[in-house]
Amino acid sequence: MRVIAISLAAVLLIALGAWFAGSRMAGTERSDLVHLNNQRAIVANSMNLYEPLVNKFTTRYTTAFSDEISDEGKQRAFDEETGRLKNESRINLDRLQRMDSSPALHKQEVADAFNEFKRAYSAVIAYNDQLVINSTGITRSVGGACSSIHSKLNVSGEKYAEEYVKAADGCLAALSSAKEGSGQETTKLLSAVEGIIQKQRDSAQKVVGSTGEFERSAASIESALALLEINKPLNDAQRTYEADVLMKQTEVVEKANKSNTEFERILKDSLESAGQELKSEG
Repeated sequence: MRVIAISLAAVLLIALGAWFAGSRMAGTERSDLVHLNNQRAIVANSMNLYEPLVNKFTTRYTTAFSDEISDEGKQRAFDEETGRLKNESRINLDRLQRMDSSPALHKQEVADAFNEFKRAYSAVIAYNDQLVINSTGITRSVGGACSSIHSKLNVSGEKYAEEYVKAADGCLAALSSAKEGSGQETTKLLSAVEGIIQKQRDSAQKVVGSTGEFERSAASIESALALLEINKPLNDAQRTYEADVLMKQTEVVEKANKSNTEFERILKDSLESAGQELKSEG
């Protein structure tokens, strides 16, 4: 009887141990899911901060050029605003990286939903980082070196053609530099502006290279006519750029929102399952 009693006690201890371990596992899993869901919400909400931060950077940096602030002032504005954006990107990338090690990802459906979420929100971060590069390039070229060409030069001045060629050369160099590292839509815009300025610059160069009074007069008229036609292609390039950017932005944001909704659904379903397991074990 003693042997039987010992055996029964051992079986009971094993059963109790298995029940306790199972209960603890379900509770721990639920805690991991709750934590992962909280992190998901933080990442999703923080994405809403990017647009106002990017807009603030663009506004302040563009204003620095339009107000003719010193180079030091422009650089200070650039460093301060991009610093905020870089910090926001770093925080969210670090959070996504930590989420990658969550024990809750042992469930395949949770892991699959998270991986899609991580890809989509990493793409949002990368898109906004690229947006800063694009905005910087446009501001420094179109808003910087190119801004004086059609606003500050005296069209009726004797040396207008010479001044235009010199200013256009600086503008073209800035546009070429701005294309380095720019996104596809921005490169397309800068190339369009580059072609327009190059055409006008070539017309002005004909004036500069004219040897006779009649030849110079004819070249000047041609250059003036080309100048009158410059607004339409510039406006067309701007409209195309804005449409391309909107389409790209919509695509990136919609993918992120879709992945967030699906990830949230999977997590809530998993939480309900874990909760039911705890109730059944109780």
